[in-house]
Amino acid sequence: MQKKGWIRNMRKQQGLKGFQLAERMQVSAARISVLEKDEARGAVTLRMMEKAAAAMGCRFEYRIVSQSNGASKPAQTGKPRYRVV
Repeated sequence: MQKKGWIRNMRKQQGLKGFQLAERMQVSAARISVLEKDEARGAVTLRMMEKAAAAMGCRFEYRIVSQSNGASKPAQTGKPRYRVV
């Protein structure tokens, strides 16, 4: 059974067909199928995740969250040192 990813789940929640998301992203319907499969297998790019999210009126967040119990030094806050285009 294939895992479903965030893109497919959000697309279905919004009642969008693959070709409708493709139109919003200005890509082919086949590209949406590949995008969703890539996400399910962990091979999607951050740029495409952000583009898909924006096309669905969503915001894509990518972050690393500490699993420690808080005993270590807290992470620095402020502006990230990377930029998503």
